[in-house]
Amino acid sequence: MALALAGLGMCGGGVSLVVQRETGTRARATITECQPADVGTHGSYECTGTWVAGGSLLKGGHVVRGAVEGAEPSDVGRSIEVTLSGDRAHTTSLTTAIILLALGLFVAIVAALMLRAGQVGRRPRQAHV
Repeated sequence: MALALAGLGMCGGGVSLVVQRETGTRARATITECQPADVGTHGSYECTGTWVAGGSLLKGGHVVRGAVEGAEPSDVGRSIEVTLSGDRAHTTSLTTAIILLALGLFVAIVAALMLRAGQVGRRPRQAHV
């Protein structure tokens, strides 16, 4: 059962990313730096950038400096399209969302098949002495 819930959780995360990227406020962020992420996330980077939130600077907008999820070292110095969520920006790439959805569906299907086959949740029979 926990495996099925984990799969559904991954699917939920993927759907959440798609919704955020498709409905979030659009902006352009200039990527200022990228650092390797913590140990255990090989190939991941934590990038920061700046963007204008709240409209034009001439009409009350303000410059925000924050994390840009999905940016890479090759983006440093470039201005890229992002969607905004509070003090964070997200690239418009759907790669992570698609991976979460695919893995989540796979895990949920495997869990459902295991449940159907009776492999999960059944206690082993006790040997009679």
